[in-house]
Amino acid sequence: MTLAKLNRFIVRVLLVIGAVAIIAMMGIIVGNVIGRIFFNSPIYGAVEICGLAGVVVVAMAAGFTQQERRNVIVDVAASRFPPRTRAIADTFTLFLSLGIVAILSWATFDSALRAAATGEYTQILGISPAPFEFIWAIGALILCFFLVQHVIEAAIKGVKK
Repeated sequence: MTLAKLNRFIVRVLLVIGAVAIIAMMGIIVGNVIGRIFFNSPIYGAVEICGLAGVVVVAMAAGFTQQERRNVIVDVAASRFPPRTRAIADTFTLFLSLGIVAILSWATFDSALRAAATGEYTQILGISPAPFEFIWAIGALILCFFLVQHVIEAAIKGVKK
């Protein structure tokens, strides 16, 4: 399996998981509104459930946006650089992003392990946040892999030009 095929497979999995989480959020929100308006009985813990589902959506979207290079880029200054300078600047900023996301991933894994060990639970529904923290950490780790790939591509582009 080539790297491109592996990337496409990972992106498809991320999109499916993210889509399921968004559909769950929509269902909960619609059910909550209908329950509140028509039955005077909102869904218990709707905000908590949507917050946890939101973690899944964001964790899955982060890797996807980096792989597709669809993240927001301020290109005003960088577009004026010569190609080689721009490639070097891209390598530096991607490497900096990689370091920050790697620290985030490590800290989130550590927090998830701590939450699992201490038996933390959410206030309303008593759901363990540990699985959602692991999902967030895995999403950050996937983002790290795509950042590594893009750092290498930018560095090669900088050396070639």
